[in-house]
Amino acid sequence: MTELIVAAIKIVFLALLWIFIALVADVIRKDMFGRKVTASSLPTADVSRRKRGKEVLPTRFAVTQGAQQGLSVPLEPTINLGRAADSTFLLDDDYASARHAQLTQADPRTWTVRDLNSTNGTYVNGKRLTGPVSITLGDVIRIGKTLMRLEP
Repeated sequence: MTELIVAAIKIVFLALLWIFIALVADVIRKDMFGRKVTASSLPTADVSRRKRGKEVLPTRFAVTQGAQQGLSVPLEPTINLGRAADSTFLLDDDYASARHAQLTQADPRTWTVRDLNSTNGTYVNGKRLTGPVSITLGDVIRIGKTLMRLEP
């Protein structure tokens, strides 16, 4: 082989190697920082608060979007959210802490959610929690890539 062909093969090999390194770095960056979720991309609350003149009360807490979509638990006075085995609602989300958030019943219509000093935070209707926040039917809670809400 001529020296020109050997030099061309070396250059092509180095270019492919750098492309591979760039792709690996991009995957690592996406894994560490995720993607930005804007409030406008969250689903809207379409739950009607009244049904035939009667007020609708929440009866379950359900995942509406994410890896566990469709999973729900009946409401209890206190629901612990997280990845720990003793959580009331066990989250299968890489961005959830072991003990991430707690949902407590204030009255039959209103619930309070608070973040338990999680690493990635808890969001209600697109706003990060800084303290306990009251939620009702249709309010969207986001932990990592998982969206949840109270449902009738």
